[in-house]
Amino acid sequence: MIMLIKKLLETTAAAEEKARQLAEMETDEAWAVYLAEAERQRKLWQYVHYLVAGANTDGRAEREQSKAGAPRCDLLQAMAAAEWKKAMLCQNVCQSLNGAAKQAVDVVFHQALRYSGQFLAMAYDERARQTAD
Repeated sequence: MIMLIKKLLETTAAAEEKARQLAEMETDEAWAVYLAEAERQRKLWQYVHYLVAGANTDGRAEREQSKAGAPRCDLLQAMAAAEWKKAMLCQNVCQSLNGAAKQAVDVVFHQALRYSGQFLAMAYDERARQTAD
């Protein structure tokens, strides 16, 4: 279970980094909301890791190396994939939990599915806009 939690932490941190890159490209307030949620989730997984492993993470989850200046569509697709991966990992972790912990992970699971779909739709729109030009 510790490995699943570490993967969730890494995936959340990677999505958070890509969202930061998108937030730098755009002035849309939605990215600030997503960034706040991603940070909250990263802190949650750090805490869960602490509870399960009895040790802190180093605070620097191994983040996926992102290319500076990556195209918007690529960032959106990567975020959709990260959210999908997060949902699948939550599903695996949920099997080992019960009570409030299981409910909290279930909320994260549903949020990840929703975000994945939204980011895919945004990537599709971006790709259509690029091909129309």
